[in-house]
Parts: sequence; structure tokens; C-alpha cells
Amino acid sequence: MRQQLLSAARSLFAKHGYAAVSTRALAEAAQVNPAMISYYFDNKQGLYEAMLSDTFQPLVERLGMLLGSATDQPRPIRTFLEAYMRTLGANPWMPPLILREVVAEGGRLRGWFIQQFASKGGGLLTQLIKREQEAGRLRADLDPTLAALSLVSLAVFPFVAMPVASEVFGMRVREDYLERLIAHTERVFLQGVSA
Repeated sequence: MRQQLLSAARSLFAKHGYAAVSTRALAEAAQVNPAMISYYFDNKQGLYEAMLSDTFQPLVERLGMLLGSATDQPRPIRTFLEAYMRTLGANPWMPPLILREVVAEGGRLRGWFIQQFASKGGGLLTQLIKREQEAGRLRADLDPTLAALSLVSLAVFPFVAMPVASEVFGMRVREDYLERLIAHTERVFLQGVSA
């Protein structure tokens, strides 16, 4: 039942936004009793946070592992892009939901999202870029924080723009497209920042 609720939450929150989705609608979509939301998550907010955690926590952990690995690991930027872009590709509900609930002015969950994920992941990515600079693989004159922001922007924008890109360019999030997109993003970023 927990997974049914998480699945219903992904669908409804992405489509309608947090405020427009009632606990009753979540329970009906999951085909469970509304009391199950309280049982598993305490309340609607807890369900929302669990939905985001289930998606983003593995990504933050992957970044931590990447940072903790030996400095001679081949292609750490590619490894980051693989994890991040595959997460977005597997969860097409995320970009619209994050835009509406976190990025947009007055986003209800901006503070929570920043504290739980963005500051951790962004800090780890900045450290990874600094490490690559120290190893001589990235330009020494880069601002690591801005480079991290640029890398995340390159990685996330195609998924944000997918409703338009699918109409204009015929792009679809399939394995072949995702692989091409990851390789392209790695090339574009590294050609600008490589030592």
C-alpha cells in the first residue's frame, strides 16, 4: 500500500500541485483507505516528502559515493550525469513538479527541498568539481559553484523542456535518446571546462 500511495502521489502532485490534491484524492487514486496515509506518512506533507526522498536520496548518496571514491576514477562528470539524467528520465513527473512547487515564486516546498536535497547535492557536486580542478582535469580558473550550476542546468533543462522538445524535435525519453543526451551533455560541459 505504501508504494501505491507513492505512485498516486507522483501522478497527482505533478499534474495538479500540492495544494490542489486532497488526501481523499490520493487515497482514491491509490485505491486504499485514507487512513493509510496517516499510517505510513503521518499526513499529506509526509507523503509528499517521502515521494521526493525516495527519488532524490539515492542520487545524493551516489554523489557522496562518487566523491568518496579514489581521485583517479575515470569520468566522474559522466558518472554524475548518468545518475542524475537517468533519474530524471525514469521520473518524468519530477521536472514539472519541482518547477511548480520549488522553483516558482511562493513554491510551497522550496525551503524543505533546499535543506534536504539541493544544498547537499549541490555541495557534493561543487566538491567534485574542485577535486577535478586539483587533479588538473578541469580548468583552474573555473568558479566551482558556477560550474556546478551550469552542469546541473545542462542536465535538467532537456527534461524541463521535453513537452516542447517532443513536439518540435520529435524527442522522446527512450534509452537510445537518453544515452545520446548524456554523452552530448558531457561533451558540451567538458569542452568548455577541461584543462
